Amino acid sequence: MDKRLCSLRTLFPLAAFLFLIPLACTITSTLPTAQGVTNPASTAQGSTRKNPVPLGTLISIPGWDIEVREFVRGEAALNIIDSADRQAETLPQGQEYALAKIFLRSTSLDADPHSLGISELFITGSKNVLYGDTMDSWPQPEFLFEDMYTAEAVEGWIDAVIPTNEQNLMVVLDAYENDDRYTRFLALEKGASVSLPAEFSNLKPNELGMNSDNPAAPGLQVISPAWEITVLNSIQGQEAETILGKDNSNYTPPGEGFEYLLLQVSLRYINPDDVPAWVGPGEFYALDESGSRSQGDWIYTPTQSDRVWLSETVLPGAELEGWVAVTIPAGTGRPVIAFNPDGRMGENLRYLAVR
Repeated sequence: MDKRLCSLRTLFPLAAFLFLIPLACTITSTLPTAQGVTNPASTAQGSTRKNPVPLGTLISIPGWDIEVREFVRGEAALNIIDSADRQAETLPQGQEYALAKIFLRSTSLDADPHSLGISELFITGSKNVLYGDTMDSWPQPEFLFEDMYTAEAVEGWIDAVIPTNEQNLMVVLDAYENDDRYTRFLALEKGASVSLPAEFSNLKPNELGMNSDNPAAPGLQVISPAWEITVLNSIQGQEAETILGKDNSNYTPPGEGFEYLLLQVSLRYINPDDVPAWVGPGEFYALDESGSRSQGDWIYTPTQSDRVWLSETVLPGAELEGWVAVTIPAGTGRPVIAFNPDGRMGENLRYLAVR
């Protein structure tokens, strides 16, 4: 089923592209847009949460025009979500639905398809957490990740579940084009603004945990250029297996020569650049006796658990506390865990002792 509300696809041969630009403009003019396209790449507006783009303003990044055209939350959002054949799931107390209607147009100057979708769009607010799209193919029209060609345009809803006391709501666009990152903030509420703490510009990394031969001891605050992290607690061996296996249909025992370690940490994202970051179990791994990364299979944590398992996309200022599960070599007396949020041997890599 074609889930696009409006889709005008034209594949331009490169040789004829310039000739057909007027036609493309005529086609897309049938889609209402805000007057005046601003480019936050050349102005400060929209590049930080302190000064987001106002609702109803069309902006451009390389390859795309984008605009948030409508925003509803709470009961108004529920009325749109509920339909004759589908009803929204009842949310726990303190949570509500939020919907933002997105307009997107491809402005790429080639004949190739390009995609931008819900994996690059989020809703956020004062709590510094990014809330992703939760409902598949719903509500209609849904904003989708799909191939788009030059001058093609789509419009649809992205949805999120947010705390009822969340404020200063805005859409986050976090996209890459030719290895360049474009992060833009588009306000959903009048006056929405979130400023980074002034202290972030003065925080200095410390030397704790910079060397795997001298990992940071539990209870000590490790400070890297973008993160503060402290090991709070750890559970190893059979007790860890019992916790992971409880009410967990996806549980698999550790492979031969390995065991599980549960690590409880506190984190604060202190990046002076106002860009999102993901933090979860993939950012933690154990070292073997040679100091190399210890390989292990993916660990599925219980979906119903008294413990908070780290798995969040956050913005600077976020403070988190939770558990991650790591595979370590069996019988390791003093495990060393690497925290590597950059996904490479970057400046935020730190080594943590668990006892």
